[in-house]
Amino acid sequence: MLVAAIRLIGRQGSVATSMAQIGLEAGYSRGLPAARFGTKLALLEEVVDASERGFERRVARQIGERKGLEALFVRMNMHLQGARDDASGTITVYQLYVESIGAVTDLRPRMQAYVEAYRQGFRRHLAEAAALGELRPDIDVDQMATSILGAVRGLIVQSLVDDGATNLETAGKHLNSLFREALVPREPAENTPPA
Repeated sequence: MLVAAIRLIGRQGSVATSMAQIGLEAGYSRGLPAARFGTKLALLEEVVDASERGFERRVARQIGERKGLEALFVRMNMHLQGARDDASGTITVYQLYVESIGAVTDLRPRMQAYVEAYRQGFRRHLAEAAALGELRPDIDVDQMATSILGAVRGLIVQSLVDDGATNLETAGKHLNSLFREALVPREPAENTPPA
């Protein structure tokens, strides 16, 4: 049923998708989604939960024992790879983001928690990098985590809107370079005269 819900919401949004449609799309009865989830909000929250669980499992496998900046860049790449590999799931999540702002405000707390969990993933790696001496000392870990998430999300939205004209692999490499340059302490120039 969740696969059917993701498919329908990705095509037409959650407002235009009824519980009955989801049941029929899944090959079951019209009433089974209501019997299984109770409310449409509970079903939408389960769609978000399943997306988050699946993503975090894939990220944990890819990161393995990596820490700090190495883990940070793996996480960034996994967000972009997820959008490339599962465009319909990504579209569904972004539909729910937008709808939680206006049409489905009851979903907003869950979407806020979803975004914050991803921001905290970036923050955790930045804090590790700071502890390992990999970051410039003037980096504000909280603000940088917010900026990284915003940049990654922006590329994903851009790619969804332009039907993939934005190459997420190429753009991701460029984004990694930009953030590496912003985060890593600069080596002093060898010929710099003493102050």
